[in-house]
Amino acid sequence: MSSANFPIFLVGATGVGKSEVGLELARRCGGAILAMDAMQVYRGADIGTGKPSVAEQAEVPHGGLDLAELGSSFDVARYLEHAKEFLREQGEAGRRVIVVGGTGLYFRALTRGLCEAPQGSDALRAELGALSVEALRARLERVDAPILKQIDTANPRRLARAIEVMESTGRSLREWQEETPEPLVREFGAFWLCREKGELEERIARRVEAMFAAGWVEEVRGLVARYGLEVARNFAGIGYGEIAEALGEGEAMELRGQERSQMEFGNEGQQGIRAARGETVARRATATLPGDITVATRQYAKRQLTWFARETSLRKVMLSGSQPLPAALLSLF
Repeated sequence: MSSANFPIFLVGATGVGKSEVGLELARRCGGAILAMDAMQVYRGADIGTGKPSVAEQAEVPHGGLDLAELGSSFDVARYLEHAKEFLREQGEAGRRVIVVGGTGLYFRALTRGLCEAPQGSDALRAELGALSVEALRARLERVDAPILKQIDTANPRRLARAIEVMESTGRSLREWQEETPEPLVREFGAFWLCREKGELEERIARRVEAMFAAGWVEEVRGLVARYGLEVARNFAGIGYGEIAEALGEGEAMELRGQERSQMEFGNEGQQGIRAARGETVARRATATLPGDITVATRQYAKRQLTWFARETSLRKVMLSGSQPLPAALLSLF
């Protein structure tokens, strides 16, 4: 890939408008988009992860999407393998790649290299996976307190990984990171898209509402049917666990209703209970969950902002309303 065609990174908090800006840039330059989102790699998790539509994917070549089944393990190493091939293919086709997303770890791995710290045993990983965030934080403070200043202490996977490395190797994850090999992307432009706090929060609220209106509950219902309730409930994508939990409660309600209807109402009663159950779940999912998920999304956005504030290679670009592309981005083409 020539120096004049190096990748452009568009990073930022969820809801800021990265996908819209990235798509417009790709249209202008005849480029391609590499999604940099740890949740969009999972098949079937489309609405709640903000995955590009089928039409958008048909219009502009996309990578980084639908790489794993829900419930399967997927790590940054596998993402980098895919990214390497996608960048090669698009470079040979003469397309500039716009890397769009909010997963800071993927950005760091792409531009700084992947830490080669080994994995711990299955037993240790299972043990850590069963601990709460508070318990993980306390354990990490005991074994490697300094690293708490460098990682997202609200993210159980990051906490567990730091504990796993320290307890398995006797060396801090920081030491392993210092020995990281050369990065996949050495020359690039990187832009941190931001909005004023109030505007971002309002956009997040509208985004969550739009996801429910687009059929998010039915999407999760389909995932539960395909992969099982526990897999959907434990999916790390914001909102999926909450919706799956509501659906699971609805199933329990249906079973209780079936037992009662068999005794009191017969088959017609069973049908009535199932209908009532469906209405109850729908009401809860559309009336109470959006507010909870909006709060969780805003909290996640705050953690993303903290992460990207530490990245010195980023050029901050303020967005406002539905303005045209900022001059800082237009000047690239």
